[in-house]
Amino acid sequence: MAATGEGFAPWSVSTADVLRELDTDLKNGLTDDKVSARRAKHGFNELEKEAKESIWAMIAEQFEDTLVRILLLAAVVSFGLAWFEGDAHEEGLRAFIEPLVILLILVLNAAVGVWQESNAESALEALKELQTETAHVTRNGKMVSDLPARELLPGDVVHLHVGDKVPADCRVVMLKSATVRAEQASLTGESVAVNKGTDPIPDANCELQAKECMVFAGTAIANGSCTAIVTAIGMNTEIGKIQAQISEAAKEDDDTPLKKKLNEFGELLAKVIAFICVVVWLINYHHFLTITFKPEGGMPSFSFNLSKATYYFKIAVALAVAAIPEGLPAVITTCLALGTRTMAKKNAIVRKLPSVETLGCTTVICSDKTGTLTTNQMSVVALAALAGPDGTTVRRFTVAGHTYNPDEGEVEGLAPGAGLDRALQTVAEVCAACNEASLEFKGSAFRAVGAPTEAALLVLAEKLGMADPLETAAARKKRTATPEEHPQPVTQAYRERVPVRALLEFDRDRKSMSVLVRPEGATHNSLLVKGAAECVIERSTRMMLPDGKIVPLTEAARSAVLGAVRGMAKDALRCLALAIKPDVSAPLVDYDGSSSHPAAALLRDPANYASIESGLVLVGLAGLQDPPRPEVRPAIESCKLAGIRVMVITGDNKDTAEAICTQIGVFRAGDDLSNYSFTGREFVSLPRERQVQLLAAAPSMCFSRAEPRHKQDIVRLLKEAGEVTAMTGDGVNDAPALKLADIGVAMGIAGTEVAKEASDMVLADDNFSSIVAAVSEGRAIYNNMKAFIRYMISSNIGEVASIFLTAALGLPEGLIPVQLLWVNLVTDGPPATALGFNPPDKDIMSRPPRRANDQLITPWVFFRYVIIGGYVGVATVGAFVSWYMFDRFVGIDLSGDGHTTVTWNQLTNYQSCREWTDFTAKPYKLAGGGEVSFSHPCDYFSVGKAKASTLSLSVIVAIEMFNALNALSEDGSLLTMPPWANPWLLCAIAVSVALHCVILYVPFLADVFAIVPLSWPEWQLVLLWSAPVIVIDEVLKFAGRIIHAPRRTATGAKSAVDKKRD
Repeated sequence: MAATGEGFAPWSVSTADVLRELDTDLKNGLTDDKVSARRAKHGFNELEKEAKESIWAMIAEQFEDTLVRILLLAAVVSFGLAWFEGDAHEEGLRAFIEPLVILLILVLNAAVGVWQESNAESALEALKELQTETAHVTRNGKMVSDLPARELLPGDVVHLHVGDKVPADCRVVMLKSATVRAEQASLTGESVAVNKGTDPIPDANCELQAKECMVFAGTAIANGSCTAIVTAIGMNTEIGKIQAQISEAAKEDDDTPLKKKLNEFGELLAKVIAFICVVVWLINYHHFLTITFKPEGGMPSFSFNLSKATYYFKIAVALAVAAIPEGLPAVITTCLALGTRTMAKKNAIVRKLPSVETLGCTTVICSDKTGTLTTNQMSVVALAALAGPDGTTVRRFTVAGHTYNPDEGEVEGLAPGAGLDRALQTVAEVCAACNEASLEFKGSAFRAVGAPTEAALLVLAEKLGMADPLETAAARKKRTATPEEHPQPVTQAYRERVPVRALLEFDRDRKSMSVLVRPEGATHNSLLVKGAAECVIERSTRMMLPDGKIVPLTEAARSAVLGAVRGMAKDALRCLALAIKPDVSAPLVDYDGSSSHPAAALLRDPANYASIESGLVLVGLAGLQDPPRPEVRPAIESCKLAGIRVMVITGDNKDTAEAICTQIGVFRAGDDLSNYSFTGREFVSLPRERQVQLLAAAPSMCFSRAEPRHKQDIVRLLKEAGEVTAMTGDGVNDAPALKLADIGVAMGIAGTEVAKEASDMVLADDNFSSIVAAVSEGRAIYNNMKAFIRYMISSNIGEVASIFLTAALGLPEGLIPVQLLWVNLVTDGPPATALGFNPPDKDIMSRPPRRANDQLITPWVFFRYVIIGGYVGVATVGAFVSWYMFDRFVGIDLSGDGHTTVTWNQLTNYQSCREWTDFTAKPYKLAGGGEVSFSHPCDYFSVGKAKASTLSLSVIVAIEMFNALNALSEDGSLLTMPPWANPWLLCAIAVSVALHCVILYVPFLADVFAIVPLSWPEWQLVLLWSAPVIVIDEVLKFAGRIIHAPRRTATGAKSAVDKKRD
């Protein structure tokens, strides 16, 4: 059984077979013995609670990133060296700053990651809220009105009434009212309440929507009451299956395209760092390892200097620190967070930060129809009434508006300020009085109370108004002034004029409903009828003309009306016919609503309703649909222009889905849809190769009657084909696919909590066009992220080049790890973040989306930054050497501090200083007072290098500021993209320079970073070495424009051809 036996399909067998299979009966329900036995087998009616990941497991996951592991290793090694190898040059706290800062970064990174993950998995909890708390059940022959829903078992007899939430999947076995309808849009995507009955469905493998004798857990009874048998509980219900699918989808979560690129970069960086460290050691091995070969032969002797070996090991660690962009995670997070604020202003609320970047490379948007592309508010969009002396002419009116707000739109074609003719007045009367729904104004919006179809007819009545235009104007004024108190004044006026005496409920056979009314001032009752067009027209023998005259419904007039019905059906409208019967027969003619009246017995039997609703007078037709949102079509056009394909996946029927797709521009009128439109079952029955072929070739597609598993299969196939897929939806049935997609987008107003919790982004206005705006923002953010990632990586290449050159040439250490950390985290941070504010390119939504496998750093860009990085190394070493070797350099007087100059040979062999006999070095002065002195002349290359080291650090900071300006555009010159194009960047550069000056001129901080204040001539030296980087990059950009020009010309020509073809 499915809940009870493998292969048992309760919807495809008779009620007697269901009772037999589940071993229960309607009168007594389950006995206590059966309850005990089934409890042991099936457990409780609740969704499973998955074991939550421990906090330690979540923390461990944060350290799986390659860059993080490299940083962690660098911190551990630095800490070990600081602990065991403290020396005169790094005393006290300074030696521990580097490892402590790195560890602090890692701790903060892990804390943010754990916080995000602990808040991300709430979708399953939201599903549990859909389960009801109690149920009306028959057990042991007695009615239990408040049995906890979790205690339900297969075989329980459940009684459901209007407004009840269904507690488990149940088979309807008996209707207690003429009709029962269930609102299951959130589960199946159907835009109207579904009629339920007791007849079995022949196809045991039918889709969820076709199971009309079943009601499902989490849905609601819209009208009527019935008795049903529980067939599945807990995880075996349809909602339970959705939970299982969400869990499976969560396991398939992939890293975002950017994270994949950064992980690849981290792995490459690890190899590069290892290689450089080995090379540095090999180049300098003679400083700590001496090999002496004996003249007489034999084994050579080895002399190993641990102190010097440790020194070069520390240089290797400094290389690791220099190569890792420590500030990159923080800058990326900041940029994404700023992007979320921008998107929130455009009604796109981002729940998961990486989604901001993922949006930028979205190639396919899979959209639900109901509530996403459409309003999920049934509306009358077409109205027809008879005209002409013989009724063979059909008047057609377009009804504008797509919500329950009567003031949005009007009946087009009616003369402004004119009253209604008698026929249209009767149409409005039938819509208002033959109706169980009502409108309410709540939360600044009009809402339907009751069936959506009936609410749509009320909106039509409000738009039509009344016979007297003054009455209509007064009613509309009342509704506008006090909508909370008077949401439907026109309807109320009609209902007061035709009070209802009896309601003849809708049933599946006659497909109509009617009310018996006593019109104001009349001496007898009339009947107002609405229902399926074909059925009502068939029972109509007369028709009403515009002047109110009732004439026979001729065959010619009937043919004209049926033609109007076919026209509405062609547009996928649900067509209702409106009719009256002014001459009802006895005993209904004077029925007053009392149970003792002779007509009461007649009305108690629904079998009599068809004969009562005969000989009708046809007054009009109403065409209804869940209309598309007006802003969707332009958004679809924007998607096409941006190279993004739109695929509609809905639970609604095929004709309706195709009609909506045509209206919004997914398809064009007259298109052959044989390869573009499928039901869910049709598509999944195709061979996998054919599915892949169709998805790859189609510019747009539509999938109707789709179940949750169909949506997941489609999203999974698209992802496997390399597409970056966004999935939109609002219902419970959308949640698994939202979770599986690269980016799930839920509706904020109409969306269920399950859909919102499973999504990455929520649309505050339920507006499809907000997705397009978010994609545009995502593209801009990605471009800006590329700018600052390249900027920071080029900075690190420069730092590596500086340290490598220092080690290779045998110079004193110019930059120590704590200085490199300062540059990477603080000095580079503000400009990198400010690059996230670069203005978007004007044609950003005219370009095709980037592919997920596009290179973050192309070979040309890498070559550019190797050149730039190489110059950074030369400039930092050059400034260092310039101070040591010259009193005057290129016209700049450096002698003001009185420092001692040395030769190149002395500088590159400084470690042999103590073997020199005639070397002297004197103390030198500092800007602003102070002096650097040393006890031994050779300390001039350690303690005395503070000025040269400061110059190197200042050069690298200045170059980074110039590089930030270069990063405004990948290939554009600063002449075409001037610095003031991004004023935030100029502010950030000012902040970074100010921070650098703070550590230079605040004595305590200068001691921590082992630097000293600089004088104006020394700042001139810094600018001399740093400014050329702008010229070098301008030359490289010019070369890049020449290299890329042919490709851009070809792309532009192709776009022009495509546009012309369209």
